[in-house]
Amino acid sequence: MKTDHSDDLTYHQLEKLKIQSDKLMFGMYVCELDRPWSETPFLLQGFTLQDVDDIAEIRKHCEYVYIDVRKSTHAKGGAPALPDNAIKQAPLNPSRSSVIKTASPTSTRAGILEGLGLHIKTSKQPSPPPEDDTEFLRSLKTSVKNRENTRQLVKSIMEDIRLGKSIDTPAAKEAVAACVDNVMMNKDANLLLTRLRNKDEYTSEHSLNVAIISIAFGRHVGMNRAELNVLGLCGLLHDMGKMLTPTEILNKPEKLTEEEMAVMKHHPLDGREILLNSDKVMDVVIDTAYGHHERLKGQGYPRGIQATEIPLYTRMVTIADVFDAITGDRVYRRGETAETALSVLHRNAGTSFDESLVTQFIQNIGTYPLGSIVEMSNGEIGIVVDNNPTHRLRPKIKLLLSKDRQSREPQTIDLAVHPKDIAGNPYRIKTSHRPGSFGINLAEHINSYVKRD
Repeated sequence: MKTDHSDDLTYHQLEKLKIQSDKLMFGMYVCELDRPWSETPFLLQGFTLQDVDDIAEIRKHCEYVYIDVRKSTHAKGGAPALPDNAIKQAPLNPSRSSVIKTASPTSTRAGILEGLGLHIKTSKQPSPPPEDDTEFLRSLKTSVKNRENTRQLVKSIMEDIRLGKSIDTPAAKEAVAACVDNVMMNKDANLLLTRLRNKDEYTSEHSLNVAIISIAFGRHVGMNRAELNVLGLCGLLHDMGKMLTPTEILNKPEKLTEEEMAVMKHHPLDGREILLNSDKVMDVVIDTAYGHHERLKGQGYPRGIQATEIPLYTRMVTIADVFDAITGDRVYRRGETAETALSVLHRNAGTSFDESLVTQFIQNIGTYPLGSIVEMSNGEIGIVVDNNPTHRLRPKIKLLLSKDRQSREPQTIDLAVHPKDIAGNPYRIKTSHRPGSFGINLAEHINSYVKRD
């Protein structure tokens, strides 16, 4: 197999190569596709080809891709040999948005594709079976129990703060570790539960939701378990300062006055002091409580700091915080749709929020998260009960109401297979609706699902 060393440019000086998808090899690091990442099922914008499934998936969606030589590896170390059709490209643009952490370009499995054929010298490890309803149900039941235990702990922590006590840090860490375990077991089940709301317990539920959403976010971008535990603790304790905010301001149903808003904006400073006076709270957790209302261009509070001064974990929790705040019911307004919240994040990416993190967050949450209430093109109403990783805009939907908004026999449809309605027209999503619309109670559906034998 030849390596192109023309024009006195050695292989190791090449950074970006265009390669036909049928010429890919183990160890190559895919940094760019021949189409937008959002049109593919790949969650990470950059990854190392580690087995046959990786290569097969690329071939299904792309005619060619771009390889980053610097991150590519070989089964025996070093860079892989180049196929003859590798085309030299200009160096990668360092200003281009990228994820904060992608699949690690470590040594790949022993063996490579022989020549440019597809004869594999190594035996293929069996892929894990796909999750089925039984596994999801088991995960959901465990997550429901863990959520209730953690919710009670958060309420206890907040009550201690109101009474002037310090935070029980070991108990908080233990609760977060349980959340991490559950998210690692089934992310969707845990994100679904964050959509259950009680506006009378907004602050405690919001803190728990931000923790879970942040953990799922961190898992998506490749954080390890230890990092997820820290990130989850940042999310869980980010709003503890609100326990020193007068309840008449915190729960006021009308617009706050300037004086009241000034009191409200003091909660990051109160949170910082509370955590400083608690045992064994890491600096990054304190920083998050202090800085989760800061914005990239310095337009946030309480200090008005800018991008380089805002730590990574704070940026991540901030995005989760805004998403949950927009979608949650408050005493003064109803929660918005996930689609609306994601639009707000997208619109303010690069000015208020880290652009690359917002991109990854949207990929992680999905346009139609589980539990979303959607209206179909023919007027029927349903809830999203499952997502299709390869068709993000075509989830599975449980239809509950007819086009005249009357109860109908529940029916689950998979938009990925292009089902048709009774009139022979393909189903498609027209729009999403706020939680609780049309009298649909998500909690009732979850409870009925959990109680199944």
